[in-house]
Amino acid sequence: MAAAAVAVFAFSWFYRFNDPNGGFAGLTDDHFFYLVRGWQILLGELPARDFVDHGAPLYFYVSAAVQVLFGRGTLSELAFSATMIALGAALTFWLAARASGSIPLGLLGAVFQIFLLPRFYNYPKILVYAAAIPVLWWLADRAPRPGRRPLVCLAVITVVGFLLRHDHGVYVALAVAAMLLLLTDVPWRERTRHALVYGVFVVALAAPYLLFIQLNGGLGTYLEQASAWAAEERARTPVQWPGLFDNPDGVSDEARQGPLFRRAVAVVRDNGIAWFYYLEIALPIFALAVLAISRDGFRPGWPRAVPKIAIVALLGLILDAGFLRSPLQARLADPSVPHAILLAWLAAALPRMLVSRRSWRPALQGWAVPVRLAVVVAAIPFVFIMGSIFGNRLYDRLDDAYLLGGPGQAMARMRTVSQALRDEWELSTWATRPERSGLITLALYLNSCTPPDARIFVQPYIPQVLALARRGFAAGHADLRPGFFDTPEAQTLALRRMRRQDVPVVLLDTGQSLANFRESFPVLTGYFDAAYEMAGTHTFDDRFGITLLVRRDMRQGVFEPLGWPCMARSG
Repeated sequence: MAAAAVAVFAFSWFYRFNDPNGGFAGLTDDHFFYLVRGWQILLGELPARDFVDHGAPLYFYVSAAVQVLFGRGTLSELAFSATMIALGAALTFWLAARASGSIPLGLLGAVFQIFLLPRFYNYPKILVYAAAIPVLWWLADRAPRPGRRPLVCLAVITVVGFLLRHDHGVYVALAVAAMLLLLTDVPWRERTRHALVYGVFVVALAAPYLLFIQLNGGLGTYLEQASAWAAEERARTPVQWPGLFDNPDGVSDEARQGPLFRRAVAVVRDNGIAWFYYLEIALPIFALAVLAISRDGFRPGWPRAVPKIAIVALLGLILDAGFLRSPLQARLADPSVPHAILLAWLAAALPRMLVSRRSWRPALQGWAVPVRLAVVVAAIPFVFIMGSIFGNRLYDRLDDAYLLGGPGQAMARMRTVSQALRDEWELSTWATRPERSGLITLALYLNSCTPPDARIFVQPYIPQVLALARRGFAAGHADLRPGFFDTPEAQTLALRRMRRQDVPVVLLDTGQSLANFRESFPVLTGYFDAAYEMAGTHTFDDRFGITLLVRRDMRQGVFEPLGWPCMARSG
């Protein structure tokens, strides 16, 4: 088990690090959403007190700590995130092997998760649940008198998850409640006592953070803003039901011709996101149906197998409901921990169910033939969909990560990626590159033409620009879009923060988006009209229209690539 876990960790780490696929110095723009807020801490500001906390304070502090401990830039962040993803894969392997009773099936579960490519910044969505599930199993093993240790550990995981992102704490708490409900052989009085002990520890551990929030704006205001932001975010990225045959890029030639099996595989691959989305929803439901047939979870010899597998399936349903929304391609890996465990367990349970009735519930043994037929009919599409999707470009994906040429080639690729990330972090290396992104040019402008301690007010969602420019954001917002934090109180607070800062330039949107911003934020735009003047507009990368405002009292030169005023050299 230990050797296999180490192998899973190493494979996952090199597979991800050697082919990061990030558009800006190895990272995606959504990753920078968290980073710029974490790096704001390095400028002496704290979440909630000095800038808006979007419900992930511990994530911000971890991002800041990575920069302090391992060096400034995206290389340290990418290496850390790859390590966390790989650790999550190793833990998932161990859990899947425990659930299935098989190391090879545990490897199957781990590979399932690795090939789903969890986003680097989503490592908490892997680690929190890979930590919670074994402690939930520990709680089940020690029932009816588990003592305080499992409950304290679950309380710690709940609060840590809550601080990494608030919904993680909610989902772990729901899983704890579900686990207590599943322990039907434990008297209600004992289960209620366990719930109270767990709740007391959660409140005690979360109290310092809640007190900090109360002293910096008030807990009520924080909850109101967080709820409004979450509602707007859900409205912006709604749950959608994709069509299984609605590939927007058109049907491939392979799906139109050739043998029937090949055409079927091509159809699934052409609409792979939709097919896998429904598979992920169906997987925990199918697992619960199989579990209902068994009196021992088809894992004889594994104590309390039924509640242990049931809690994994219920957690899978909870995470499906919480995580799977648009854009689906970026989120299919988010609930992968319970899904990988269920996949490994089903791979072990189904053969036992088909060849023997020893583990069947006595009341269902008379229905063995139709139940077996129904399960086989349901299992075939699972195997077909997973094989079609994961088999697509498998050789190419491994080759892109340089994993087919042996350890030496993988290590050489790691060094190449590391050097490339160091070079891309240095903005001076981009100055002479004709192929650079327009947003890199914007970052060059901010880095060259504003003082190092300046803050930049940014309306549109371009967090990578501030990160690459090494500049902090102004007014407590790294981006400020209509519909978010537009109450008079929130605007007044933002303006009060901005007046204390050196903000030489303001970056706003263009067109209708700018008109909407002016309508939604009259307090801020009134201040901009009085203290700033428009200095230019430009569309970057044919997507991002930017309106530049400069403070009226600033000394001006010219930044030649854009023809924009240049206030001060950063040195």
